[in-house]
Amino acid sequence: MAPRPSSNDTGIAELQALGAQVQQAIADYAVGKTQDTNDIARRCHLLAHRAEAPEVFAERLRYQPLSICALMIAIEGGMLQALASSPEANISAEQLAQITRRHKLDIVRTLRLLSALGACDEVGLQTYRANDKTTVLASKGQIGGFRVSSVPISAITTKVEEFFRKHASGEWEEEANVPSLHTYTYGQSMYDYLRDHRERRADFDAYMEARKQEKRRRWHHCYPVLSQLGVRSDVPADSSQMAVVDVGGNQGHDLATFQESNPDFRGRLILQDLPETVEPLLVDQEKQRVFEVMPYDFFTPQPVVGATLYLLLAVLHNWEDKECRAILKNLADAMAPGSSRLLISGLLLPDVGAERRAAELDMQMWMLQQSRQRTETEIRELVRSVGLDVAKVWENGDRESIVEVRKVESALDAV
Repeated sequence: MAPRPSSNDTGIAELQALGAQVQQAIADYAVGKTQDTNDIARRCHLLAHRAEAPEVFAERLRYQPLSICALMIAIEGGMLQALASSPEANISAEQLAQITRRHKLDIVRTLRLLSALGACDEVGLQTYRANDKTTVLASKGQIGGFRVSSVPISAITTKVEEFFRKHASGEWEEEANVPSLHTYTYGQSMYDYLRDHRERRADFDAYMEARKQEKRRRWHHCYPVLSQLGVRSDVPADSSQMAVVDVGGNQGHDLATFQESNPDFRGRLILQDLPETVEPLLVDQEKQRVFEVMPYDFFTPQPVVGATLYLLLAVLHNWEDKECRAILKNLADAMAPGSSRLLISGLLLPDVGAERRAAELDMQMWMLQQSRQRTETEIRELVRSVGLDVAKVWENGDRESIVEVRKVESALDAV
């Protein structure tokens, strides 16, 4: 048990105030003022953090890697998948050993920690049941995310001290020559590694697709496409003359949900991504799709010129400024001044006081890809550097903003 705060009056008053905020967040959710439980979770986390003794806090951080280790043992051993496949059943360690062909004691020790973390429920002596967290953790997209994010970061951690010691000593004379932590650990950049390891590439694609599907608010819920583009004097109101290009759009989920939400849209919907990403879609010709599939590398000239709307959804945070400028320049060259628009979606970091989730995502980008999440100021500077301009920032309310960008009209264009 954590010791009572040393300054009783101040400590207890603060905990009481935080407890009241938790109650208020629950009340707001109960009457529909908030649409999810994220605010409740944030306030509970703050309350737990302030109530936790510093020594306990340090101990918890020290043992944190074991949580990922246990999770990967359960995933790669099929334990969570077995529980998730029978969500209403109580399954014993003996039964799991038979299903997964893993040692019973390994299962007991792994699920002891995971049930304490809430990843599954321990309902009796060496007996377990899936809960709502189990089903999500055992899904294809989440498993892919652990394999391409959590596991590499765990490996990178073993090289951190060595890497930064070399960096500080000037081993790499030019800053441009400093490798990413992923490259230093694995000998390849993350994307080169994914190209050479098809199973991990499939995991990455599944993870990206799952992240898109789990969003409650899509880009088109935030940005009203037809009203924003159809009413402009320089864009035909007839949507059949419009083209929406999703650049780096993975499996096309964002285009499919847009068409579903806007059934009257009659224009072209074009999905672009690397050949290895869209290959399954090209092979499966029997499935009816609302979008065209176009293999494309966004570091090459954009083949669709003068489209009404280009989408870069959760793309730029994967790249450093130099690469981002190359991606944006190819789009700027294809955009028509006055009629084309570009929507950039992503997390915009605040200048001060970032929440834990936002800071974690930025660290993930740094560790894996030598890239980063950006502030609004940084995004504005990036787009201006290639002759584009931010028209408006649309707040999505789901840890994400939509930045509307247009091409700066030169004097020559205006003639």
